[in-house]
Amino acid sequence: MECNDIRRLLDLHTDGELDFVRQLELEEHLRACPACALRTKGIEARREALRGSITRYGAPRRLRDSIQSALRAEKALVHPAASRRRLIPWPSWAAVGMAASLALVLAGGYAWGSARARTNSLFDDAISDHVRSLQAGHLMDVASTDQHTVRPWFVGRLDFSPPVIDLAEAGFPLAGGRLEHIDGRPAAALVFHRRLHTINLFVWPASEGAVPARRAGKNGYNAESWSQGGLNFLAVSEISGAELGQFAEAFRSRAN
Repeated sequence: MECNDIRRLLDLHTDGELDFVRQLELEEHLRACPACALRTKGIEARREALRGSITRYGAPRRLRDSIQSALRAEKALVHPAASRRRLIPWPSWAAVGMAASLALVLAGGYAWGSARARTNSLFDDAISDHVRSLQAGHLMDVASTDQHTVRPWFVGRLDFSPPVIDLAEAGFPLAGGRLEHIDGRPAAALVFHRRLHTINLFVWPASEGAVPARRAGKNGYNAESWSQGGLNFLAVSEISGAELGQFAEAFRSRAN
């Protein structure tokens, strides 16, 4: 099985949903491919982090008291003979309002956790793709320092046109590009150099959600993400975070 086929099965693998034959084939591939094995560990770690990152909220005492009061009032309405007390309707409305507020807080916490997990997943996938690309024969599908050669190469291979810019004057010369797969869809990977180091810039449409501007490091690699002009960008390299920030700023300023 090829790496691209394996990526589509990793979520099923970590959920234990693969059939026996596919599971054996995937495990055999993971033993021989460090990049896919690293991606698998990232997915498993991400799932654990998501479970632990979702904030759990306890109902405040006032809300519990209001709900209990509303339930007692509701019971008295259904069985009027069970209670001779005068019913005051506002506690029910207060309980409903407070319950709605709590639901909004919980929903906001879940949305934040999900967005954070998605970004972590993108960074893990991009770093894994970067590591894999450094293996022989994986770095470029089209090798050229000419942006007018690299950009037309993507025509007909992607449903969008990635901006291709030569940043040689800024110290990051263009080297080429290749097709990639990130965030569940085909993407472009533009390849740049910084001295003897490689920078992979992943580009894909932001139609499924814009990635936040964020910088992070993992296992000696640095990554930086941003959105611009309806596209998502995620740069990965082993150069320092400061240098990668310079690259991102140079690309952003010239892509306007």
